[in-house]
Amino acid sequence: MNKNTPVKPYFKRVVLVLSVMTALLIALTFRLSKIQLTDSEKYRTGAFDQYTTEIDISPRRGTIYDRNMTALAVSATVETVYISPYEIEDEQEAVIADYLSQTLSVNRSEIVERMGRKQSKYQIIKKKVDRTITDEIRKFIEENDIVGIHLEEDTKRLYPYGNLASNVIGFTNSENTGIYGVESYYEQYLKGSSGKIITAQNAKGRDMPFEYESYVGAQNGLNVVLTIDWQVQSFLEKHLQTALEDTQARNRVLGIIMDVKTGEILAMSTKPDYDLNNPYDLDEEMQLLYDEYSETMLQRDDGNKSLPTEEEKNVYYKALIEGRWKNKAVTELYEPGSTFKIITSAMALEENLAETKGGYQFNCSGSKAVGGYIINCHLRKGHGHETFEQGLQNSCNPVFMELAAAIGREKFYKYFEAFGFTEKTGIDIAGEAKSIYHNNFDNFNQTELAVYSFGQTFKITPLSLIRAVSAVANGGNLMQPRIVKALVDDDGNTVKEYEPEVVRQVNSKETSETIMQYLANGITMGSTKNAYVKGYSVGAKTGTSQKRDKEGNYYIASCVAFAPADDPEIAILIAIDEPVGLYYGGTIAAPVVSSVLSEVLPYLNIETSTDENAESGESISVADYTGLGTAGAETSIKNAGLRMKVFGNGEVIVSQFPRTGTKLREGGLVVLYTDDSSKEHTVTVPNVVGYTPSAANTTLVNSSLNIKMEGAYRDDTTGTIATGQSPKAGEQVAPGTLVSVEFHHMDNSD
Repeated sequence: MNKNTPVKPYFKRVVLVLSVMTALLIALTFRLSKIQLTDSEKYRTGAFDQYTTEIDISPRRGTIYDRNMTALAVSATVETVYISPYEIEDEQEAVIADYLSQTLSVNRSEIVERMGRKQSKYQIIKKKVDRTITDEIRKFIEENDIVGIHLEEDTKRLYPYGNLASNVIGFTNSENTGIYGVESYYEQYLKGSSGKIITAQNAKGRDMPFEYESYVGAQNGLNVVLTIDWQVQSFLEKHLQTALEDTQARNRVLGIIMDVKTGEILAMSTKPDYDLNNPYDLDEEMQLLYDEYSETMLQRDDGNKSLPTEEEKNVYYKALIEGRWKNKAVTELYEPGSTFKIITSAMALEENLAETKGGYQFNCSGSKAVGGYIINCHLRKGHGHETFEQGLQNSCNPVFMELAAAIGREKFYKYFEAFGFTEKTGIDIAGEAKSIYHNNFDNFNQTELAVYSFGQTFKITPLSLIRAVSAVANGGNLMQPRIVKALVDDDGNTVKEYEPEVVRQVNSKETSETIMQYLANGITMGSTKNAYVKGYSVGAKTGTSQKRDKEGNYYIASCVAFAPADDPEIAILIAIDEPVGLYYGGTIAAPVVSSVLSEVLPYLNIETSTDENAESGESISVADYTGLGTAGAETSIKNAGLRMKVFGNGEVIVSQFPRTGTKLREGGLVVLYTDDSSKEHTVTVPNVVGYTPSAANTTLVNSSLNIKMEGAYRDDTTGTIATGQSPKAGEQVAPGTLVSVEFHHMDNSD
């Protein structure tokens, strides 16, 4: 063969081409394998995202009910308006931006900016939009053949009763998540779980037929049933608000009502509070404080003064509103003062001390020396000789210091632990504070023992105190306090029920009965007279503690009470923090207890007392005298122990005042009319505030009016004066009108 033939060069080119093609084929095979096997999920997801839209379905948040299934927190249907820039056609952008900006009150430039994110299918324009507005948006979409505006169902939390139980219920944030109170503590049950709707779209961004749609339903949250009774809560809040206004308390007032046998909280409130529907708004008082702070020149580190910065004002604003959110009964500590003497009494009786027997006599000189200190009684002149029962009723500090010494350090401390003061109660609401006390027993000496006996130099929550004294009232069972009674579904089925739980036994039934009897007997004397409730046997104990960790003279006035005293069903605690002016618990807190119980006890159908000391109030019922002649009416009225006055020239009674069935005191006035001139006759209500019961009665009777004596008044006690009246002085009323006069004892000192 000719060695110049071109076989080898040709062969080399063929081999090169084949090699390149083989390499490309291998690379292509590797790439396809990676796409189809290794990265298949990535590209499948990408394609799915490109041609599908996923819409979340918000669950309905569970309703919060009171114990009688009255809704206190509900979820209303609203919608989220969002756009899909990926779908919006260029020529419709301006129309959409103009319409949504005007309809939703959203800045147009913000909408345009979101519309510019062309690869996005989900840009929120506004949340929590009412259905009345979103229905208009639907109409706009339909009439203008708009593509790219979408509506997503959501819920908004509403609180029908505004401020009611606000510190207990709490509220939700913009994401519908509970951040305070029950809303936060029971979030996992209330929130439910979201659902989804996945819709397919074609290459033009249009929705494909229904069969390409996938739907996963939302699961609504469970409903929470509170132990709170909204009516009892309303009574408590009404009288706390009055107490706040009357005492001008600088650090709020609080109240708790507990079922002593179950530990269930029937009512719990702190005033002032806040509107659950607008938790971030400043009320009038807070706004004044904020404005005052904003205009105050602040001292700076460099020696200069300047107005607060925006950041400083925001910090102050946050402190104001968060202060209102706090549930004072659970999150704040205080020295219980003399209300703690109930606990010391239980210890002494359990130890069967000789000092608790009827024949033992204490001698209070007005003070007692302990550990090198002179510790005073609230009555500086002393109570003289007194029994244990009298010492409790007189709230005598030396009596309780002597009892504590007889109990001894070790046993006193063990009882202190047993009654739960060294631990949190574990109530089902967030933010509970832990007690401050001598947790090192080596430092718990005779002086500490003495002042602990009457409730000072340690701090507990009001909830901890009412739980402990409720144990003394119920026979000795320390109960687990609860704010939630059950969880139920939308069909009314109970998913979980919280049964009453006894934590431990702390005293005997006999001890409970003795203390309740002593407290009930004491309602006619000492500092608890103002806690008296007509028609009911009530046991009460007051307390006044000075704030030792704050410079100046600041006090907390409190009163705890039980009813009915012979078999307690409920306990109530009222505390007034830093009152202005009068500060004794017996003077300003006990009357609040009386006012609340006067409404709560009848509402709860608690039977009136058969105790001879528990008066039923006015006892003569006005009969119906219409149709009678004046002579016959006069005889009937006099026989009933009442007086009468006749207006008109007729001979037959055509109308009367007060109306039939009204209860009057003996000697009360019935006004009779023999013609239609009743509207012509009026009298001016005199001012009886500051008067004794006798003087108030005489003044009103002489003005042709009747008196209804309320508050701490009772026929067998003295020392009461009128502190309020209704109708007020100066008002024009019909003759015979019943004027309600509130009486309080002003000689209390504990």
